[in-house]
Amino acid sequence: MKLKSVLAAVVLSAIGVTPAFAGVAGMADLSISQLLVVDPITGAPSPFASQIRITSDSRTGTAASNYNGSPGVGIGDASITDTRTDGTTAAVDVRYRAAGPDAGTVNAIYGGSAENNTTANFVQNVGNFALGDMNITGNALAGGANGLTRADSSADTPNASGGANATILNGVTVITDFVAGTTADLAFALTYDAFVSAFVDALLPANQDSLASGAITFNLTLRNLTTGVTLLNWSPEALNQGFQSTGFDENALHDSAGTILSQTIGVVANNRYSLVINQASNSTIQLQAVPEPESLLLVGLGLLAMGVTARRKRLQ
Repeated sequence: MKLKSVLAAVVLSAIGVTPAFAGVAGMADLSISQLLVVDPITGAPSPFASQIRITSDSRTGTAASNYNGSPGVGIGDASITDTRTDGTTAAVDVRYRAAGPDAGTVNAIYGGSAENNTTANFVQNVGNFALGDMNITGNALAGGANGLTRADSSADTPNASGGANATILNGVTVITDFVAGTTADLAFALTYDAFVSAFVDALLPANQDSLASGAITFNLTLRNLTTGVTLLNWSPEALNQGFQSTGFDENALHDSAGTILSQTIGVVANNRYSLVINQASNSTIQLQAVPEPESLLLVGLGLLAMGVTARRKRLQ
């Protein structure tokens, strides 16, 4: 074996270069398929829900992404606001924004369509992209609501960084207008599907500069504007999750779905109420290249040459 080959083997062995390359991923998906006002005893939709009059309804949704400093692109505006004062409910659907080398093939990555996709979840990196998407329709106080915030980012090549975010800001002012009785006990029933993960592949070299994070948040506040009392401030644990990983030993995953019920609240006929819902998802990734083996070899050879020279001077 030639001397250069021997030195190369020694240097590469000493620094622990991993021949295989892996990646990172941050996923944050929260889908609310149904949000209803229900009877807290039976769990059935409350008969009073249809008698609640909406005075104004405003929705704002945003979706954004970036990959190596380049913003994601999509169809239509990245931020949309819809406000209604005629008793109808606003609706916002921001088409997904994708960035990165694989932005043009994200539909295939998501199994055919990335737009408003509530089923495709990734445990690890699946390409090089960042994607933000959101939509919100319906109203909980008018018979039901649903919404999606999705922020996913993935990298499996070095020198990648970026992330994605999606946000729902949903507010409505209502006046109770009950025909029978003066008060009613109500609760919110929420059916959801949540997936959050932060993934750094164990195959990455120990000196790889890597980061992955994902987080979702959800909060519902119901306030009696007539009395000034906040009746409900609801942030279910299953819908408020976040992780960050800089190494495979910090990887984390939250995957849950189901229907949860809020605590019981009492509303009074002809009082004015405000309902505000905030829902958001965000993810980030960072994956920087390690020095090439050839460069490391030159550094190792240089250090070795310096050592040989110093030894010769001592012998002289």
